[in-house]
Amino acid sequence: MIISTIQNIGSIPMMKENGIDAVIVSFENVSLRSQHMQPASMLGQWKEQCAAHGMKLYINMLKLFMEEEMPLLDQFMETLRRIEPDGIYYADEGVYESAEKYGLCGKLIYQPETLVTSTPDVRFYFDLGVQSVSLAHELSLDEILHIAKSEPAIEVLIHGYFSILYSRRPLVTNYLHHIGKEKEKDAFSIVEQTRKEPMPIIEDETGTHVFSSVPINSYAQIRHLYEAGIRRFRIDNLFLDDKEAAALAKTYKGILDQKIDGSSIKEENSSARWYSQQTVKRKENV
Repeated sequence: MIISTIQNIGSIPMMKENGIDAVIVSFENVSLRSQHMQPASMLGQWKEQCAAHGMKLYINMLKLFMEEEMPLLDQFMETLRRIEPDGIYYADEGVYESAEKYGLCGKLIYQPETLVTSTPDVRFYFDLGVQSVSLAHELSLDEILHIAKSEPAIEVLIHGYFSILYSRRPLVTNYLHHIGKEKEKDAFSIVEQTRKEPMPIIEDETGTHVFSSVPINSYAQIRHLYEAGIRRFRIDNLFLDDKEAAALAKTYKGILDQKIDGSSIKEENSSARWYSQQTVKRKENV
């Protein structure tokens, strides 16, 4: 199954035609890492359009909820119980507790970005009754394949920028105030002393997000992942558009169907280097 984030409801037919089986929709007040938030009033329309085109509807509920936001969380979860989406991405344990109250634990997909790095991690969340668990994006191919031996129902990000750092604080605004300047935009980039490539930054109402310098790609790896039993492959089109996501899905579907040789695809604006890198580096090796 190829899963993709989506920005516009009108893109559903195009995405279906290009091999996307499920879309992830971001909604105001409950989602993270999206520049295209939908109002909650659109939930029903999204469900209808996905059903009409034979697609699954997944909800981005990756926000970290504070105590005063619990009533809002429960209210949204009650709406989801009525709408019946096919899946709910979450990172906050409070979302799990709310889902448990509304009988929705079986729809949850745990996606904490960097925390799931081993078979026991994965098994812990499956034992809670969730639908799937998304692995940390920095894992090597060998590490992913090892986990898949016993837990193949995992999910893998195959293409897209991924989160390097997230803070609820407005870090960019605080820095600009420190140097006597005002923030005039939401998108920035930063180059660390130990890195050569600029990493994109977004500061919005949910906080500050720092992303990988380039998107990860999995052209040469997806067949290995599939042969290991993994069936959930995700595309994140942050900083891209729906047409680009559809084109990527078409390519990956061609590789899965063995109509395209993924190892022959070379891209300058994305990289598969994380698949061959050691996940944990000692200080003397950095």
